[in-house]
Amino acid sequence: MAHPLPPGFPAPSIAPPALADKLRLALPQWVMGLEEPGLARHLAARALLSGDGELFACGAGLALWSWQRAPLEPGRVELLLEALASFGPSASSPGALAEFLNRLKASLSGQPDSDEVAALLASGDTSLAVRLLLPRLRDPAQGVGWLASAWDGMLRLGSPDLCAAALSACPWPEALLPLRARLAAELSFLFDEPETALLALAEVDEALFGAWAIYLRAELLLRLGRAEAGRELLAGLFAVLPWHTHLGLKLHALAFPLPVAPPEAAGDATILVYSWNKAKLVRQTLESLARTDIAGARIVALDNGSTDSTGKADGTGEVMEACRALFPPGVMRVVRLPVNIGAPAARNWLLSLPEVRERAWTVFLDDDVLLPEHWLLRLLGAGLAHEQAGAVGCRIVSASPPACLQSADYQLFRPGAGARTFEGRPDLVNVFDNCSGGLDFGLFTYTRPAAHVSGCCHALRTSVLAELGGFDIAFSPTQFDDLERDLRSAVAGRGAVYCGDVAVAHVQHSSLAKAKGPAAIGQVMGNKIKLEGKFAPADLEAVSEAGLAALWADLTAKWTRLAGG
Repeated sequence: MAHPLPPGFPAPSIAPPALADKLRLALPQWVMGLEEPGLARHLAARALLSGDGELFACGAGLALWSWQRAPLEPGRVELLLEALASFGPSASSPGALAEFLNRLKASLSGQPDSDEVAALLASGDTSLAVRLLLPRLRDPAQGVGWLASAWDGMLRLGSPDLCAAALSACPWPEALLPLRARLAAELSFLFDEPETALLALAEVDEALFGAWAIYLRAELLLRLGRAEAGRELLAGLFAVLPWHTHLGLKLHALAFPLPVAPPEAAGDATILVYSWNKAKLVRQTLESLARTDIAGARIVALDNGSTDSTGKADGTGEVMEACRALFPPGVMRVVRLPVNIGAPAARNWLLSLPEVRERAWTVFLDDDVLLPEHWLLRLLGAGLAHEQAGAVGCRIVSASPPACLQSADYQLFRPGAGARTFEGRPDLVNVFDNCSGGLDFGLFTYTRPAAHVSGCCHALRTSVLAELGGFDIAFSPTQFDDLERDLRSAVAGRGAVYCGDVAVAHVQHSSLAKAKGPAAIGQVMGNKIKLEGKFAPADLEAVSEAGLAALWADLTAKWTRLAGG
């Protein structure tokens, strides 16, 4: 394996358990995650200014990783240049890397208005993007700048041909050709079969992009079923990047996987699906569910008053009735309501059913998901391993390529510590969106405590629901009802567990992302105000502090175990 760091680049000299203690005292938010760009930049900058050699090495390493992760973003280029400039005269500064970054910085200086590019790509019209973007990408003076503004959006369009055409159209200066190979490898990783992507990675200049290239190679080997080779690469990488929160957690999950739940645990679970006016999607969801291993679980599907424009049934209830034949007799029951009572009330209606109340686990699924085969026993296995957890959730990804993270590993900042939703009023409920809607490169495939899990697919302890109550109908018709329930549970000491080993594909975006028009946006903002008023600041402060302590205890224990302690 090539060395992950450029020549002369500093690395911590102490082992991960001791390093975790140092990071916990100096930079307590380090444990929350390093993939969200804003927090990563903040942590790296503070570590670089700490005056401590070990912390400085962590900050420099994070600056390098962040740039390799998204090399076209000017802010990450600047951060890494600042880190290199801080090495001091006694250090052997990696001059080739600094020279490359300065050339790249100059090429990015001609970036267009990012809003203009975002609007173009948001249309989803690939042919329009080709007509308008390619002439600009061919401009020798501004081509790289245009590519930088458009690259992430082009990837998300799901058109690898457009991305390949953009790489070909851009007039690359010879000095920046390694960047083209790096972007081509990313494109291949996201859209090609693993064998093909490995060939593309072989063309990447590891003197510039070593850590990121090694990580992607390990991930591809894991996807090919070459688990031992993948773990070996990750272990070698973590030895050089012992500060990397996600990398250490992922490596531990591979080395010491949680056992799946026994089939009898599924027999003590009820799977609940409710839907309104989504006949086609709910059929797809129930067909997907039927292809998975649900062992002895029971299913209840609720048609939440679905009607067409004339007031007649739209077919959702009939689809549910027909899908009963996908399962053994008696496994699936259908409940049909005459009117739409909203999401929280629909959930509570299902929770009131005797066959739901008598089982230990209540598992909710959205009506537009695609499920992996062993999702249920894995989810319940994580719940059984964390006895205090009130809820267990998973990684939610997009259903079409490229795989994007819709939600993963939610944590909670202290009240008032983040951005403000409403002017003049600090937010009390300050959820840290760790994955920040990023592309899924496999860095969130671990299990650990969380403040909240996605309601798209989550397992709830029925006993906790009986003790603390279900979903608050004040949040009807929908939005924030699952978050409010999770926070209420956390205040009572029954927090959640994130199980990133389970990836559930979500066909549509969240209701928050889909909110359009004044009425829909007003509904979301109104529910946000309700959420803010539900909790005392002292309770949220206690949940945040307890959550941070639980994350550090979890991480330190896992890093100690990896070190053989």
